[in-house]
Amino acid sequence: MPTIQILDPTAEDVPEELGLSPKLPDLRGKVVGLLENRKYHADSFLQELQEVLVSDFGAEKVIYATKFSYSAPCADETLDSLTSECDVVVHAIAD
Repeated sequence: MPTIQILDPTAEDVPEELGLSPKLPDLRGKVVGLLENRKYHADSFLQELQEVLVSDFGAEKVIYATKFSYSAPCADETLDSLTSECDVVVHAIAD
């Protein structure tokens, strides 16, 4: 009689919540970069996040950038611009 092997697709690791870096205790008055990867719904998520960062967390400004393609590395110029202008950058993926 053949055997059927059942695989459990759940992750074995439990993610650790780290919170904000001690070097960046909050976002008040900070410039936040949002990097979209062009996956489906990433733009919707980041637009909502932008509002939350400003209204709820006091970010002074949000800079929005987009990768050329989700499957390609981000252009060096885009990364250089974000790291020089922003205190923190969020890279969002979605589907």
